[in-house]
Amino acid sequence: MSSLYGSSISLAGSDARTNVIYALDRLRDKFPESITWEELVSFVLPVHKRTDDQVKYFRKFLSVNPKVVHEKDTDSYKFKPLHSIASADDLLKFLQNQDSALGINVRDLKDGWNDVEGAIDRLEAEHKLLVVRNKKDNHPRMVWADDPSLDAPLDQEFKDLWSQIALPSVEDTIKELRRMNHKTTGEPAHADTGLKPKEKKKKVRRGNKVTNTHMQGLFRDYSDKRPQGGR
Repeated sequence: MSSLYGSSISLAGSDARTNVIYALDRLRDKFPESITWEELVSFVLPVHKRTDDQVKYFRKFLSVNPKVVHEKDTDSYKFKPLHSIASADDLLKFLQNQDSALGINVRDLKDGWNDVEGAIDRLEAEHKLLVVRNKKDNHPRMVWADDPSLDAPLDQEFKDLWSQIALPSVEDTIKELRRMNHKTTGEPAHADTGLKPKEKKKKVRRGNKVTNTHMQGLFRDYSDKRPQGGR
């Protein structure tokens, strides 16, 4: 296969691999539908502009492309995206069937569904998707499954009551934290329990202990035979 891609086939001014790129764009636009061989070759190589060799090499390169699936029963070709997702229902089903809440990258979705952002915006508004967006352009970057039943809208009356609750000032907060002996930001807590640290007891040094007492009596004492100084 590597030798196949390594050789450059250029016939009548048209490269076979370039024709495959045109075919991939066409298959991606039609996904998840398939396109018959006759329709695809007519789109890429019009009858009045092609030769038998062009058709031969075009099909050869197309059949080994990893982004293409050849349906032999109908002699049709279909685009093979990273994920077989092309609708809102497909996306929700994929996310709900995940073993863990990994979500999915929107860039991967666009591999087979170029206009996915419109569906993401709608599903997010319906509380069916959780979306993380880019800060720069607000385009969706990652999506996870959401549960609409968890959405609990509040009446405006409760929102007004919440906004009217006054928060304590920074100074009052620091005073209260100090009173409770808690650490404030940038300031270590100083515990004042009124207890003095315990003084360590000094260890009493005792005389040298006699070791190997079980061997006493086995050796003779020759200390009286040591030479005396001055003699």
